[in-house]
Order: sequence, then C-alpha cells, then structure tokens
Amino acid sequence: MAVAEHISKVLPAARAPAPVPYALSGASIRLTEAQKAAFRRDGFLVVHDLTTPEEIASLRVAYDRLFSERRGWENGDLFDMVGRDSAESPLSLPQFLWPSRYEPSLLHTQLRASAYAIAQQLVGPQPQNILEHAIMKPAFHGSATPWHQDDAFSRKGSGFLEAISIWMPLQDVDPGSGCMQYIPGSNLGPLYRHRSPGNDPRIHGLEIVPGPDLSKRVEVPLPQGSAVIHHSRTLHSAGINTSEQPRRAYILGYAVQARRHSLFSRDYAWNLEKRTAREQRSMQNLPALKRGLRRIRRLFRGG
Repeated sequence: MAVAEHISKVLPAARAPAPVPYALSGASIRLTEAQKAAFRRDGFLVVHDLTTPEEIASLRVAYDRLFSERRGWENGDLFDMVGRDSAESPLSLPQFLWPSRYEPSLLHTQLRASAYAIAQQLVGPQPQNILEHAIMKPAFHGSATPWHQDDAFSRKGSGFLEAISIWMPLQDVDPGSGCMQYIPGSNLGPLYRHRSPGNDPRIHGLEIVPGPDLSKRVEVPLPQGSAVIHHSRTLHSAGINTSEQPRRAYILGYAVQARRHSLFSRDYAWNLEKRTAREQRSMQNLPALKRGLRRIRRLFRGG
C-alpha cells in the first residue's frame, strides 16, 4: 500500500513530524467485529463520537486561521488541489499538508487520539501517522474532488502493508456541502489508471480515467465529531460545496510498515509528469543541498 509514498514525495523525510504523545485517551472508540468486516468488504466505515462539540468549535478556530493567514504558502504546504495554484487567484480547493506544524495544538486533541485508536484496530497495534492534511471547500463554489484512489499518489515499492485515511469534518456535512462519496468494494480491486485533472500536469490532483460507474456510488453525510475511514484503494470523491459555509475536513492517514521502502522503485507516469507551482515553491524554499537530494530522488523514480 502506498499513501505514505505520496508524503515521501511531497515532503522530505527530514521534515516528517515528531512522534505524537497521545496523552488523551481514544480507548472509548472500540470497533466491533461486524464493523471491521464491513470495512474490509466495502472499503469504508463510519464511526461516530470521536470528540466533543466543544473541541470541534476550538479546532475550527485554529483551522480557519491556517487558511485565512495563508500559512505554509511559501513552503508549498498550502496549495490548490484542482487549480493551477496562483497567488493572484482564489484557490478552488485549498489543501494544507501537515497543518500541525503551523498549529501545534492539533497534536494534542481527543479527535487525534480517537483516530489513532481506530487505526490501531484496523491496520495494527503500532500504526505510523503517514498523512495529515486539511481540505477547505469554500462556501457556495467549493470545487468537487475528482474521483481517485489514494494509492495513485504513491510510487511503487512502498514498504507499507496497508494504509487508511480517517476523514473528519469540523461541521455537519451532507451532499450539498461536499460530503464524501465512495464506490463500495473498490478497495478489493486494482489500482486504476489516473491522470491530472483536465490532463493538465500543472494541477496537483488526480482523477481516474475513465470515470467509475456512478450507479454504485454511496454518499456519506456525517455530523461533526464523526468520521469516515477509507482504505487507500477505495475509489472516492467529494462533491461541490453549495452551502453557505466552508466545508472543513481534517484527515489523518495511518499505515503499518512491513518492510523497508525500496529506494530505487519507479513512480507512476501520472505523477512523474507533474510540474506544479506548489512543487516549485517547495523547492525554492529548500537549502541547496536538500534541493539537490530531492532532484536525485526524482531521477531514481524515473523523472
């Protein structure tokens, strides 16, 4: 499995977050055998009551501050997932990688502890936090998230046995505000061919080609404080936000490493073609030595 390899590409290993002390308990989140079986069958699972309304309200303040102050823009941690990522234009679908670097309070929440407890039960007793991002769909016009599999952002040769993402809204979400959508059972199938949206390599996101059979689509509305967990092979999307408020989603990814990552494994063609403004900003803000190392890693992967 390979969501973590997406992180290894967009984020140098030296920048990985420090281990998190989970002082708060997520022990109250206990999955039943029926829930685990449903996750294996469908590729996604809804879990309720990960935290309190009071904590969600506090998290929204920190979350909104990240985007309003455009923290991380120069480093490439804030960018447009489905647009060309220009500082002169509004972002169609703003995404923030590793937001806890800029808001350390995110490291010490009940929401995070509960997510870790869920990961322990689905992927193994010592899961690694391989992914943290925040996705903000602006009110009234927030763009749709293209249909994709998380593994498409990866490269071959991952040493991770399995990976999951835990998608947690910071307000109630429904189809009108851009809740998650899944194709049940797609986690049991192959990794499909992907491309940049509109076949434009300047855009960070990916979309499956051809698109999936939407007659099987399942929409997953959620109340705040709940989560939907999906497997890294599960086909998923999220619709346009037509509501009057931003749709705030906070995502944590976990995996268990079964072996060392292959240093010389090649990347997928749809990732090698990327030439995004986000990547350029990230490179420009690295010291010369790290820029050189990143270029060497890209060459090893086929770029």
